[in-house]
Amino acid sequence: MPPTQRLFVAVYPPAPAITDLAGLVSRLAFTRPHPEGLSLRPVPPEQWHVTVAFLGELDPAQLDATIAAMSATAAATPHAPRLRLSGGGRFPNGRAAAIWAGLHGDLDELHELANRLRSALTEARVPFDPRPYQPHLTLARPGDRLGPDELREVLDQLGAYAGPVWAAPALVLMRSDHPVSNHYTEVFSAPLPY
Repeated sequence: MPPTQRLFVAVYPPAPAITDLAGLVSRLAFTRPHPEGLSLRPVPPEQWHVTVAFLGELDPAQLDATIAAMSATAAATPHAPRLRLSGGGRFPNGRAAAIWAGLHGDLDELHELANRLRSALTEARVPFDPRPYQPHLTLARPGDRLGPDELREVLDQLGAYAGPVWAAPALVLMRSDHPVSNHYTEVFSAPLPY
């Protein structure tokens, strides 16, 4: 694995949760045609995930330590967090802005899972993005291209949304092939106990 590939650890919602949210997203303003230069890039539903830790460019020598940290974290988790995709918003970061779906449910357990993973990665000396954890599911970028009326419509519809409840099935290590493509490849999966 070349060191230029970006890695992240995520939780992937199961198919019923993705299908339910996709029904709403297909009707939102950012999926409609826009003039060139003003369109957003919707994230395809098969790539929807909740990042638990962003590792960035990882030295291949650290892959085994990363997998061991994920396995230890999953084994130390008493039960998988039960979550629901619900609500949403926009990160106001200009060109890096993202429209996102929020989560409800066992958020304390999800934060504990992220903290346990970060502690295990720190012990293993695997670097990760240390910014405060904000669980969300990115739907489109860049969110600054929506006009105020369209943005209000999108946020109102996301705000009223509450999808089905699901248990986080696993911690999944993914490789991002960006910027060559917007494709993700699974590297390793550590199942979470139900």
